[in-house]
Amino acid sequence: MARDRESLAWAEFGEVLRLPVDPERDYVHGIPWEAAGFLPQLPLIDIGSGSGLTTVTLAEKFAQAEIISVEPEPLTRSLQMLRIAEREDIRARTTVLPESILDAWLPDKCGGALLFNVIYFLGGRDRDAFWQRMAKFLAPGAPILMSRSYGGVPSEPVERKLVNSARMGRHEYQRWFESQPVPDGRVEITNIFRVLRDGEQVREVVSTIHAFGLDEEIVLGEVPIGHFGIEEIDERYFAIRRLPDIKR
Repeated sequence: MARDRESLAWAEFGEVLRLPVDPERDYVHGIPWEAAGFLPQLPLIDIGSGSGLTTVTLAEKFAQAEIISVEPEPLTRSLQMLRIAEREDIRARTTVLPESILDAWLPDKCGGALLFNVIYFLGGRDRDAFWQRMAKFLAPGAPILMSRSYGGVPSEPVERKLVNSARMGRHEYQRWFESQPVPDGRVEITNIFRVLRDGEQVREVVSTIHAFGLDEEIVLGEVPIGHFGIEEIDERYFAIRRLPDIKR
């Protein structure tokens, strides 16, 4: 058994386990673009864009928009760079930034942002800094399309279960998932990636990450009321919409 950084494990196994795409389960399907109300005449931001699946989807949906992709992890970012470089229709209008969203350069006014799961990995001060930064760079009416909460810290561990499997050549790839609360108020999430050949396990890679145990009440309660309005779109998403500044 090997224990890897989460980004290293996902860089190797993530794409294999996603394909072939099942539209009923794939997270880039069913994004409520119309309800979110992006302003594509302005640059659009993909925050924590990973290997670039959402970046490319965003660029395909808004075929004339400038795209700003923010991804600090070098391994997944390298996959994203290749994915974008191979797309002539997207390459010229997509900028990939290697810093965190708290430090990255951003255009003066942006027309919206994707925020899928990232907020649950920021500490309290960083979350405050994030909302203040977005208030500065988003145009009035622009949304942050935010995925809904993991649901806080579970009171009991989530037992190990198989969540994905896929085949490539002679190998079957499996992803097993488990989680448990930890004393500092976060959730320890463990992914176990197994490789089987002819039904026999030949490799196992374990990665562990820690997310803050934030339920929706906490996350939404931290959104600056004077700067943003909160819209519940569906069971998967909120739109946190930039409000016009009050003129005195």
